[in-house]
Amino acid sequence: FAGQIAGISLCVLQYNILSYVKRNESYETIGGLFAEISKNSVELSVAEKIWLLIVEVINVIAEVLNCDAMVLTEQVISNDKQIKAVKQAFDRLTPAA
Repeated sequence: FAGQIAGISLCVLQYNILSYVKRNESYETIGGLFAEISKNSVELSVAEKIWLLIVEVINVIAEVLNCDAMVLTEQVISNDKQIKAVKQAFDRLTPAA
């Protein structure tokens, strides 16, 4: 629910800013400006959701391996061999019944 309220608040804020821009410059219709800006916001929120999923997966792996999630993240980013090792570990896992 809080996410929905935040999304609506951002939408209203963008609309108000674009209304101000239109009033001062009037180069493009507000619908065109609003659609362009809103599209970029949606893409950002999708990227944020993907990043949150990645962080959640890393946290689960860190918990299973009994290590710090931040250290694990830094190690994975800095070494491609570790990415392959994690993939191999996941390939060996059997689904929980």
